[in-house]
Amino acid sequence: PTPIPPALPRRVLVIDDNTDSADTLALMLEMLGHEARRIYDPRQAQQAVDAFAPEVVFLDIGMPGVSGYDVARQLRQG
Repeated sequence: PTPIPPALPRRVLVIDDNTDSADTLALMLEMLGHEARRIYDPRQAQQAVDAFAPEVVFLDIGMPGVSGYDVARQLRQG
């Protein structure tokens, strides 16, 4: 079988109130060659997106105080 070529490096933002989960995912992404940033407070999501311009966002949907679905809607609206 032909090996799968590696993915192109991407800018990835991880948003999760669980710091261990966010850090672990970001470190794994960095090991795969991506540039990863993480934030732990969903209220900072728009500011992080504006500053970092990620191509991919991993977003926890079950955060206290702010639903990940609400954050996704806000980010899509710009």
